[in-house]
Amino acid sequence: MNRPVALAAIVLAGLTAAGLSAQGQPAPAEIEPVSDRVWKMYGAGGNTTVFVREDGVALVDTKLASNGAAILAEVRKVTDKPVTLIVNTHSHGDHVGSNGEIAGAAVEVVAHANTGRRMQAMRNVGPPTHTFDDRLTLGDGADRIELYWFGAGHTDGDAFVVIPAERVMAAGDVFQMLAMPRIDRGAGGSALALPETLAKAHAGIAGVDKVIDGHGTTIHDWAAFGAYAAFTRVLADAAHRADTPEAALATLEGDAATRRFVDDAVLPGARTRALNGLAAAFEELRER
Repeated sequence: MNRPVALAAIVLAGLTAAGLSAQGQPAPAEIEPVSDRVWKMYGAGGNTTVFVREDGVALVDTKLASNGAAILAEVRKVTDKPVTLIVNTHSHGDHVGSNGEIAGAAVEVVAHANTGRRMQAMRNVGPPTHTFDDRLTLGDGADRIELYWFGAGHTDGDAFVVIPAERVMAAGDVFQMLAMPRIDRGAGGSALALPETLAKAHAGIAGVDKVIDGHGTTIHDWAAFGAYAAFTRVLADAAHRADTPEAALATLEGDAATRRFVDDAVLPGARTRALNGLAAAFEELRER
C-alpha cells in the first residue's frame, strides 16, 4: 500500500469508528453537578452543559437527535426554569442533533459563524439565531457567558464557552478525554493549527478552574487543559520531523510527557486517535 493510500485508510477508519461510536451511544446519563449553578450530562452524543441563570437555563450542546425530551427531563431535576439559550460548540450532529427538539421562538441559539453556516445546511437543525467571529458576551453579572474562538482545530468553528461566575469552561470536542481529537478536515479542522488554537485559549482565558470536555466523564482542571495543549504541540512537531505517522507516534510513545495521551491503557483507543491525528497532519503537510 503506498503512503497516500495508507494515510487515507487510517483517516477513514477513524471517521468510521467515530460515527459508529456516536450511533451506539445510550440515553443520556443522569445530570451531575459541576458547580453551584452548572451541571453536566454525559452520553447520547457529546456532553451537554447546563447553566441555570436568573431568567432561564442555558445549554451548551444538545447531543444526538431524539434526545431533546431526555435532556429536558434531566434539566427539570435541578430547576423548573425554561431553556432560553443554546450555545453550540461546533456543528457535528452529536452536539447539535436535538437543537430543533428544544429550540423554539423563545430560545436563542448561538454558535461561531463557521459553525452557523454548516448548521444552516443540516436537516432538522437549522441556523443559529446569532453568530460571532472572535468573541461574544451573553448576559451580565452572575449570568454572564463569554464565548471565544481562537482558530481551527477539531473544526474551524470550535467555540470555548466560559461561565466566569462559576469558573467553568465547556470546550467541546477540541478538548476531549485527554486524547487527540478527531480532525474533521471537511469542516475546516487542522491538526497543525490545533496546538496554536489551544495555546491561545490557554493564554487568553483567565479565571477557569473546571473544564468540561466534549465527551469525557471527568471534569478537568486548568492545568490538565494546559498539558493537553502542550501534547498537541509535540504531536504537530513530531509530524514535521518524522517520515511517517507511525514514526511520529513512536516519538510520542517514547516521551514521558506525552506517553499518557497516546496510551490505550490510560484511555482505550488513544493510540489510534493519535495516529489518526498524525495522518491528518501529514496530509496537511503534503498539501503545502
